[in-house]
Formats: sequence, C-alpha cells, structure tokens
Amino acid sequence: MCTSLLFPANRLVLKVFAIGLGFSLLAGCATQQPPRDVTEVSSADTMLLFGPSTSDETEAGIKITYAQASMGFDSGCNPNQTFSDELNECAKLPAEVKTLAIDHCASFGLKAMFTGNSTNWLQQTVSNFTCE
Repeated sequence: MCTSLLFPANRLVLKVFAIGLGFSLLAGCATQQPPRDVTEVSSADTMLLFGPSTSDETEAGIKITYAQASMGFDSGCNPNQTFSDELNECAKLPAEVKTLAIDHCASFGLKAMFTGNSTNWLQQTVSNFTCE
C-alpha cells in the first residue's frame, strides 16, 4: 500500500526536476551581452545578401533577421570574443538593420540598444534590440 502512494510522488518529483533542468539549460543559452547604443556599432565591411525581416516588434524591442556577408574583424578585435558572454566589441551591423532598429524605437520616442546576435536554423543572423 505504501509503494502505490510513493510511486506517483516519485513521478512528480522527477517531472519537477526535469522541468527545472530544462529551464536552467534554456537560461544558459540566452545572450548575456549588455546593451550598446546602435549608433556606436560599426557597419564597416558588412552587406546584406537578402533584405531584413522583423519579428517580435513591441515597444520593448525588436528582432531583425537577415543574411549577411562580412569581411573579417577590425584590427584590435579578438575574433574569439564573438562567441563569448562578454561584451562583443567586434559585432557589426549592416546599415539597413541599424536604420530599422532606430526607426522602430524612435516611433515610441525611445532609443535603440543592440543586445547581441544569434543565428537561426537557416544560419541567418538574428540581431536583438531593446528600446530604452
């Protein structure tokens, strides 16, 4: 009789543990870069292969997805820092992407802040911006 009561409790504990582990793994994949003013991010040596598309357009921010070609890193930049959790001084944004972010946030009377890049399953760049 005790084992029948204990068995469902074990399943519940296992479910709670699995859900907690899943959330902690997802949180570890989130970008940790502090925001930077979009106007301070370089556009040198970058160009779009296709026009950018926007998603998650809210007063809080915007995500812009695009395929780009970039020609190397600026001298003095550490290319390995591109994939670190520290502030990525080497990240570049095409001018069209910067303009989209600035215009979106300006429509709310706010300033666009760049919070980092990621890639989607098509290996396109996804730039994340907040409006402050």
